[in-house]
Amino acid sequence: MEYKVTALDGATNRVAMSGRLDALGAEAIELGFTAAVASVDRHALVNLAGVDFCSSLGLRLLISVARVLQRRGRLLVLYAAQPAVAEVFETIALDQMIPVVVTEAEALARLAA
Repeated sequence: MEYKVTALDGATNRVAMSGRLDALGAEAIELGFTAAVASVDRHALVNLAGVDFCSSLGLRLLISVARVLQRRGRLLVLYAAQPAVAEVFETIALDQMIPVVVTEAEALARLAA
């Protein structure tokens, strides 16, 4: 599992993830991802186009980082999930906890709302 953080503007980072967000993948990136995303005072748009699997530990990682950002008045928005990952999100109604959209434009619009 890999991720890359880039600044979109002064208030927003884009995080491109790739690989399997399973137990091994989540463990491999948990500390670095949490530090890079949750420790800064910025929104995070997470591009999941490169993620082909997401397990319960991957979900836990995303939810915990989203909660930290929410406490700081910031949002984590997920977008571009592959069909198998999107199906997992839909099954557990993840969009009730974290905004989940299809495109980066929709993700940016969620921040503006």
